[in-house]
Amino acid sequence: MKLVGKENMNKYGIIIALIIVISAFAGCLDSDTNTESEDIKIGVTTPLTGDAASWGEMQKRATELALEDFNSAGGINGRKIKVIYEDDQADPKEGVNAFKKLVGVDKVSIVVGSPASGVTLSVAPIANQAEVVLLSSGSTSTDVGKAGPYVFRIMPSDEIQSSIMADWAWDLGYRNISVIYVENSWGRGLMEAFTKDFTDKGGEIDIVEAADPEASDFRTQLTKIKSLNPDAIYAPLYQKGAGLMIKQARELGLEQQILGADVYGTPELIEAGGTAVEGVLYTTFGEYHGPEYQSFAEKYKEKYGLDLETYTSYCYDAFVIALEAIKRIPSEEEINGSNIREELLKIEDYRGVTGLTTFAGGNSATGKTFDKMMVKDGKHVPYLQTNT
Repeated sequence: MKLVGKENMNKYGIIIALIIVISAFAGCLDSDTNTESEDIKIGVTTPLTGDAASWGEMQKRATELALEDFNSAGGINGRKIKVIYEDDQADPKEGVNAFKKLVGVDKVSIVVGSPASGVTLSVAPIANQAEVVLLSSGSTSTDVGKAGPYVFRIMPSDEIQSSIMADWAWDLGYRNISVIYVENSWGRGLMEAFTKDFTDKGGEIDIVEAADPEASDFRTQLTKIKSLNPDAIYAPLYQKGAGLMIKQARELGLEQQILGADVYGTPELIEAGGTAVEGVLYTTFGEYHGPEYQSFAEKYKEKYGLDLETYTSYCYDAFVIALEAIKRIPSEEEINGSNIREELLKIEDYRGVTGLTTFAGGNSATGKTFDKMMVKDGKHVPYLQTNT
């Protein structure tokens, strides 16, 4: 066997070392290239199944339209946006599981979150601890505005909604009102704020009845209300429950005006209540009708063959504003929850399909309000004084 001389061994050693260095350098180039070309992942939690599935359907359609527009324009610094959907079923436990999966497995830095206030509040401590932004598309509970530094929402608080409803009820001449509400953060917040606002005007709340979020039989509460013969019934219940409650109220002979809240604007109310919900009055997120909204409505109709519902606009803007915050992060800085949060806080007068959105140092967007709506001829329509 021929032995390799010491000189040749040194040469081979140098060559091998050069190969290792070049390979490592090439690996770094590949790694950098992958970092640059890697998709930017955004999580979306929404009720894709269950009683609030219509919201999830709206949110997914709106998100896909925004995603299509954004990626076709080149994404962010050449990086495509990838959405990872998780079904929270509008249930706090499912919402927590969905959020943990997005953060722990998918490694997202922002989640465009659930419309359900109960889900948002359950997830909030995890978002704050993990420093992952949670931007809600529809949580209006007053508690959401105090849920921590990483929890944002783009719609107004229930404090505004309840004040508008209290004024509206008073203007309609109602002086004695019974309240039946869903026992969770959203329903309880609306009940408490409405009760205060209405009694401050001189009105009387003659009874307050709670209902479980999963309830389908409201006859016990309605029987108590019937014995008091109020002028009207204020019922911040989830949409399916509200429809069933109103149907049962009519069956029991309660003909009083029903006053509701934002979730009444979804299809489930009419599906559950049928003709019994005709004439129901409710408040919902304010709808902007400027050129941005009109253009969005046309694109939505063209893509899905559907007319816009109010919530669709808020779902769209929530996702686009998340992208806007990411886009504003300087290219030399990391895309993480902390940097996204800082950029969200700076957003002021962002003009979207819901009008202007401003955070300006706060976690709840300002500048938006609630509209007055009613069910007429089986449809959700703006309330007009001449309708009554």
